[in-house]
Amino acid sequence: MEQQITLLNGLRMYVDSREQPSFVPWLLADFAALKGNKSVIEFCSGNGAASFWTIDRGFQGEITLLDNRLSVLKLAEKTVQENGISGVSFLCGDLEDFSTSKKYDAVLCNPPFFVETIQSRDFDQRAIRHESGGMMELVCEKASKTLKQKGHLYICHIPTRSAELLLTLDKYHLVVKKARVCRNTHESTPFLILIDAVYMGGNGLQILPDFIVKKENGEETDEMKRVLER
Repeated sequence: MEQQITLLNGLRMYVDSREQPSFVPWLLADFAALKGNKSVIEFCSGNGAASFWTIDRGFQGEITLLDNRLSVLKLAEKTVQENGISGVSFLCGDLEDFSTSKKYDAVLCNPPFFVETIQSRDFDQRAIRHESGGMMELVCEKASKTLKQKGHLYICHIPTRSAELLLTLDKYHLVVKKARVCRNTHESTPFLILIDAVYMGGNGLQILPDFIVKKENGEETDEMKRVLER
């Protein structure tokens, strides 16, 4: 089943109502802060939540959505058609099989976080957050082959796998330039790390202030309100 969400500037985005709502794609899009007329590809795009948040905030470049689930790409296509958006294309297939001669300015990726141990019968639901193994390396390898020199990979992951992620990025010449952790409150354990890695980039790492979701009284912080505003 599907439902519609209206974003800040009026873009109407279709989502799968069976999926547990997540603001993680919007945290990634806010972190990337893509502007201008760049060329972007979103790996593991789902219904394109990160990309459509970016478009709603004024991005005017071209975006390619890549996912192996036709059902969510159909939702993304419906979003494009209903809003009259140009410059968005779709690729349905496994990232492992993806190959292109085109070079992109940026890759967005909110990948599956957890290594799968139990096989669910529902592939679409299982694919949202679980990988069968090797996805992190595959994302970094494909990004390195897809990006222009000095192009950016914007990726998020769980902090418990951050050491693995940093080593894998380095293996494929993706140099971390910015990093930010996200916490539910100032005192809570981080639940997400956001990374901006530049292909064949130079040295210099900026650690941004933590992104805090809620104040101690349970209210959303001003920064979180800005991300969720719709």
